[in-house]
Amino acid sequence: MPMPKTTENSGDDRAGPYDPALSLNLDGDEELEVDIVCDLGGLAEPLADWREDGCSVGLVPVLGEAHVGHLMLLALAARECDRVIVASGPRADVLTDPVGRTLLSRNGADILYAAQTDIAPVPIGSLPALAESMEGEFDRSALTDAVGKLESLIALIEPDRLYQSGAVFQRACVLASRLSGRSGAPLVRVVDAARGPGGITPVAEIDRLDEAGRERVVSLSRILSRIAGRLADGVSTPAGEIAWGLDALNSAGFDAVDYLEVRHPRTLALVDRAGTPARVFVAVRIGELRFVDSVPVRSSDADQ
Repeated sequence: MPMPKTTENSGDDRAGPYDPALSLNLDGDEELEVDIVCDLGGLAEPLADWREDGCSVGLVPVLGEAHVGHLMLLALAARECDRVIVASGPRADVLTDPVGRTLLSRNGADILYAAQTDIAPVPIGSLPALAESMEGEFDRSALTDAVGKLESLIALIEPDRLYQSGAVFQRACVLASRLSGRSGAPLVRVVDAARGPGGITPVAEIDRLDEAGRERVVSLSRILSRIAGRLADGVSTPAGEIAWGLDALNSAGFDAVDYLEVRHPRTLALVDRAGTPARVFVAVRIGELRFVDSVPVRSSDADQ
């Protein structure tokens, strides 16, 4: 019987965007180091041993550049699964340096699968209706590529759970829809608590912004929180909040707003009244950079 895994508490159990249950350990410890595997052959033996021991396996994919949000997903995966694999491509090479390896180990990773080339996506002929709007309309190729890469990793690792940030909720819905009914398909776990200070969704692109750009990203979080809060309280309607939100986003200085919508968390159908399960979805642009986010209306840490 595998022993449950524990991760150390950093003592940073603050209120707000951080879920106290997802305590991160950002302190260094040179004695801890995650195992790094760069080819599929190196995964076969540990996976076989874990399965023989009856261990559950969690997968935290890092499709682009690594950021602190991935550590938040890792912390939850380590709490819920006996063993955890972080899978990354060459753009996340920071994970293979001493600091990256230490952070992965201290937050519960057993293996870093550091692919030397980009993860090849499974060819996808068509996407479900869930993909027609929002990202499917404004960045369909990126959505298709991401879902294909996730399916490729699932086929290679066969995890019991796969962890995704609530910011990419639509991607998680599309993936779950495609996996539905497949034998051995993992649970797609959406984590809304994977946020940084000020409620910002951690993304590597923030580091490329100047101070004014970063303030716009902070304002994006405030706008989404206000919309979700007023809808949850029943004091406004989706149409009213979207109108207010578009004005607020334009006033904040975003170069473009691809969409701002309130949709049902399971069907992604448009929601036209308060009092029903909903999420707020947004995509904005600052110069050539694009920021996508989503927050639940009912609860800031609800995994809907």
